[in-house]
Amino acid sequence: MSRKTYGLTLRGLACVLLAWQVWLVWHLSTYDVTAVAWACDGEGCGSDQFAALAPELGIASTVLLGFVAARFLHRATAGAVIALSACGAAAGWYDAVSDRRVAYDTVTDFMLVVPAGRHTVSGWLAFLWSVAAAGCFVAVWGAAVSLRRTAALRRLRGEFSTAQARLEGWRPVRGRRGEVTVVFHDTQGIRHAVPVVVDRAALDRPVLAVYDRSRPADPRRTRVAVPRRRLLRSS
Repeated sequence: MSRKTYGLTLRGLACVLLAWQVWLVWHLSTYDVTAVAWACDGEGCGSDQFAALAPELGIASTVLLGFVAARFLHRATAGAVIALSACGAAAGWYDAVSDRRVAYDTVTDFMLVVPAGRHTVSGWLAFLWSVAAAGCFVAVWGAAVSLRRTAALRRLRGEFSTAQARLEGWRPVRGRRGEVTVVFHDTQGIRHAVPVVVDRAALDRPVLAVYDRSRPADPRRTRVAVPRRRLLRSS
């Protein structure tokens, strides 16, 4: 096993374990919320029970998961970890209702660093599912942007190859996109200069040309990929 494969395997395992921790902590934060005993004085309220600290630990775990998983999820990371956290907390409420700890009309507190208010369990569930839906939307949008920028789906197709390339010129087309000339050498060593449309962000990044091996000079079959890693090999 190469060092790269070994490192990716360990990072993937860390992501799985952190995702499990995020789910568990957010689940606990709602499942045990009504069992937390608060002690209040003139300076505020506090508790020495673990469930009282679960939301803060959940936030920290979610941030850490996002940092570790960004290598795999790219721009979908933020939405994915938010949706996971919200679903874990919602599952905790459902399990609490199932075990008769609370009812849907029970009014309860929920601490998120500071008191988040007193609402019914149904209200909290509606809020959490709204957050989960928003997280899913952001994740799908981020995934679409990443797939477009990295040309990941096209690179998986057998008739396409990739080559290190450089971009020349810039003619604005719409918004932050413009037409450039991508210059690269195909697998036969033949130089090509093909007009393509790219995001402005690609101008300051190492790029790959993703081209059809049978028609390397066809603009309709050529895309520019903006990979995350700077050290790349032509294929």
